[in-house]
Amino acid sequence: MGVRGAMSELKQYFRFPFQDRESRSRFALGCALMLAGYIIPILPGLLVYGYALQILRRSAQGEAPSMPVWEDWPGLLSLGFRGTLVQLVFTLPALAVFLVGFGAYFGALIPLSIASSPDASVSDPAILGFLAAMLILMLSIVLGSVLLVLGLLPLPASVAHFAAQDRLEAAFRIRDWWRILSSNWLGYFVAFVVVSGLFGIAYWAFMILYSTLVLLCVGFVVIVPAGVYTLLVGAALFGEAYREGAESLEA
Repeated sequence: MGVRGAMSELKQYFRFPFQDRESRSRFALGCALMLAGYIIPILPGLLVYGYALQILRRSAQGEAPSMPVWEDWPGLLSLGFRGTLVQLVFTLPALAVFLVGFGAYFGALIPLSIASSPDASVSDPAILGFLAAMLILMLSIVLGSVLLVLGLLPLPASVAHFAAQDRLEAAFRIRDWWRILSSNWLGYFVAFVVVSGLFGIAYWAFMILYSTLVLLCVGFVVIVPAGVYTLLVGAALFGEAYREGAESLEA
C-alpha cells in the first residue's frame, strides 16, 4: 500500500471483518474453526489460513477488503496447506538450528542425571558436556532468532505472489516477487507495522488475562478472535501492497 493508501484507506481494512451482519457471522465462523483447533489439530487452522489467503488474493486483484462466503472447502484446505508449506520452507533453517540446540541440551541432561544419581559421582566429562550443550543452546537461540527474522521478512511477499498466481512454485521465484516488493517497499512496511501492532496488542491482552487466575480461561478464548482478526487484516493489507507494487512495476 502506498503513501496515499496508508494515510486515507486504513480504516476500511480495520473495519471490513465487522462491516455488516454477514461479515460478522463469517468472522465468527472463522473463530469457531480456530477454537475447534483445540480439539481437532491442524485441519481447522489450514481452513482459516486458506480463507485468509483468499482475501489476500482478492485484495491483490484490486477488490475492496471484504469477507467472502465460506465455500469450496477443499479449495480453502488446499490453499492453506500450500501456504503453510511456503512458511515452512522459509522458516526451516531457523527451526533446524533451534532443534540442534535443544537436542544438544536435552541430550547432555541424560549423562549428567546418570552421573548425579546416588550410586554414582558427578564426573568432570558430564559437567563439561553439559556446559558445552548450554553454550550450543545459547548460540542456537541467537542464530535461530536471526534466521527466523530473515525468513519472516520476505515471507508476506512470497506468500502474496503464490496466492495471486495460485501456483506453489511462484512463491520461490524470488526475483519476480522481490521486484514487486522493492517497487512498493513502503506499502509492505506499513502492513508490517499494522500487523505487528495488532499482534502486540493481542499478545499483551492475553498476558494480562493469563496473569490472573480468575481470567486465565478467558485469555485462551480472547486470543482466538484477536488472532483471526490480525490474520485477516494482514492478508488484506499485504494483498493491497502486492497489487500496488505490481502496478507500479508495470508502469
